[in-house]
Amino acid sequence: MQTEPYSINTTQDASQAVRFGDIFNVDDIQRLQDLFSDAIGIASIITHPDGTPVTKPSNFCRLCADIIRRTEKGLAKCQLSDAVLGRQGSEGPVVQQCLSCGLWDAGAAITVGGMHIGNWLIGQVRIEESDDAGMLEYADDIGAKREDFAKALGEVPFMSSKRFNKVAAMLFAYANILSENAYDNLQLKKQIKEREKVVEALLESEEQYRDLVENSPDAIAIYVEGKVRLINKECLHLMAASSSEELIGKPVIEFVHPDYRAMVTERMRMAAIHGTVLPLNEEKFIRIDGSSVEVEVKAMPIKLENKPAVQLIIRDITTRKHIEKTISMLAHAIRSISECVSITDMTDKIVFVNNAFQQTYQYEENELLGKSISMVRSPDNSPAIVEEILPATLHGGWQGELLNRRKDGSEFPVFVSSSVVRDDYGEPIALIGVTNDITARKIAEKELIDINEELDRRVKQRTAELEAANKELETFSYSVSHDLKTPLRHISGFIGLFLENKSTDLTEEELGYLKRVSGSVNNMALLIDAILSFSRLNQAELRKATIRSSEMVKQVISFYEPDIHDRQITFNVAPLTEIKGDEELIRQVWTNLISNAIKYTGKKQNAVVDIGCFSTDTETTFFVKDNGAGFNMKYADKLFGVFQRLHKSRDFDGIGIGLANVNRIVSRHGGHCHAEGEPDQGATFYFSLPG
Repeated sequence: MQTEPYSINTTQDASQAVRFGDIFNVDDIQRLQDLFSDAIGIASIITHPDGTPVTKPSNFCRLCADIIRRTEKGLAKCQLSDAVLGRQGSEGPVVQQCLSCGLWDAGAAITVGGMHIGNWLIGQVRIEESDDAGMLEYADDIGAKREDFAKALGEVPFMSSKRFNKVAAMLFAYANILSENAYDNLQLKKQIKEREKVVEALLESEEQYRDLVENSPDAIAIYVEGKVRLINKECLHLMAASSSEELIGKPVIEFVHPDYRAMVTERMRMAAIHGTVLPLNEEKFIRIDGSSVEVEVKAMPIKLENKPAVQLIIRDITTRKHIEKTISMLAHAIRSISECVSITDMTDKIVFVNNAFQQTYQYEENELLGKSISMVRSPDNSPAIVEEILPATLHGGWQGELLNRRKDGSEFPVFVSSSVVRDDYGEPIALIGVTNDITARKIAEKELIDINEELDRRVKQRTAELEAANKELETFSYSVSHDLKTPLRHISGFIGLFLENKSTDLTEEELGYLKRVSGSVNNMALLIDAILSFSRLNQAELRKATIRSSEMVKQVISFYEPDIHDRQITFNVAPLTEIKGDEELIRQVWTNLISNAIKYTGKKQNAVVDIGCFSTDTETTFFVKDNGAGFNMKYADKLFGVFQRLHKSRDFDGIGIGLANVNRIVSRHGGHCHAEGEPDQGATFYFSLPG
């Protein structure tokens, strides 16, 4: 149905035309129409024959009023459908689907003396035959948004076709009654009085009225002289009654909660004295089972069997009150939390602030409400940041730091989180801002920066000191090397000359002494070279590259093959993981570990050396295992120290610096070393590198 005017052909002579308002009191008819529409729960309107409205629309659904008729194509089809519904007929109401969207409508003509003076139209409902899918396709046909259309369609009331036809028949009967009374009014020229009689006649038809109210989604009760006379099924359900006998004939006030009886008694008195509709009022009823229910009641004076009566339309608001209580609790919680909370409308005006906001900014609530939120922001904020807050909030929210200002002008840093509140249609209606004073955090951050800067200064100072110390150590090492090696070379040279010229004059014992001195000199030279090499390990810069571990190990083993060709020694080399490291230094690690395995298995007839690796999420561990001399785990902590030897020189040669070099190289790569062993059962040396 539509409220816009449309054209329809009539056969009446314009000079004889009688307008609806000439016969009926439109306010009374509006009241009847509203009552009818409220009771049945469907849309209704009365129009002139040309389609222009006589009454205001009742219960029009949002789908028709706000979506379909807002499109040019949908409006045109609605007007055509209303014109067809309003055609004059004597056999019954016109019941059909709306030619626009497919909802079901019904119409009946109102006539006087054969003259068509108006149409009573009802509908905008879905029944069993309704094609929701087809109606959704109609949204695309008229250019409406399918999502909005579907949501509005879900709000359209549903009614069985049998019930709708029954309501349509009732509508036709009402229309005929209106027509008959209209004719009487016209003949007797007592239009105002007759209009009142038509309304009263309709209301006094108890059986007809029961059919109207029985299908209402709200509870309806009628009382006469303070006692319940009629109720519908929904009223039985609301009052937890199993039959109407539990309610009918009993005083209305008996079902009112004691806390509300004085107020309800006064409303009943006002309804009886003034005969006016009483507005909605929240009350509490006592059910048959003794439980209470919160309700909203509207009272409307009527006549029943020529007696003054009052119709009550009662709606259960228990759920709504629960929601309101929840909202109230949430509001109290928001007011009580320590964070500053503000709500602004879409024009940036403040509509709510909590207690923390007022305390932090030193304003009273009435000083803030209705004012722009910018009043608490510092003008020193970056304009670019301020301008990005609204669009970012509308697209998912905004978080960031701002500089805000108290009432006394003092400024302080805050962290802000903003979000948008949208209505049922997805339109933004408000913005919520939650701010936290981060002054303490900023102070802590400044202190941390100062500490880091001081640490950085100290690190640079210590680094410079360390570099100077290393430089001095390098100079000292060079000096030591030069100063120690020179006399050693002299000793070695003189012993050599002495042996060359005087060896025939010396006894075997004397020759032995000189050879031991010469050996000690050579050993001392080796120690000096080893110390220099060890000290330089920390000075060279790491040149990291990808190392093919398996290939490197094969090269090291090949290097020693000429020295072990006459030994029975087996190397078992598993596939080894590639790593990142300094190739020259890692080669030294493998050389030291493999040469040690060869050396300490020298007394084994069948020597075996196993080389492999395993990995975790954070590091790769390589190992060299032999079945040689082994060592006592009690002394394992000495293995990687400088000049630390667990075996006698006469058993195994060496100066005790190889494993110290291994440990230093691995440490420089961010790794670590350890070893396991048992005397005469062999040893396993591990080194682990990151990655």
